Amino acid sequence: MHQGDPYSPTGSYYECVACQARTVSDDHLGSCPDCGEPVRNLAVPRE
Repeated sequence: MHQGDPYSPTGSYYECVACQARTVSDDHLGSCPDCGEPVRNLAVPRE
């Protein structure tokens, strides 16, 4: 369970589309380090 949204405009936060794990990385992530599924960049607006 997540406690609050760790999003910050100065960080690169990624969220896994499958397990919702969140990871901070300076490099572009292509997959979740926990389960290997795709991740999305939380800084990219979603509708």
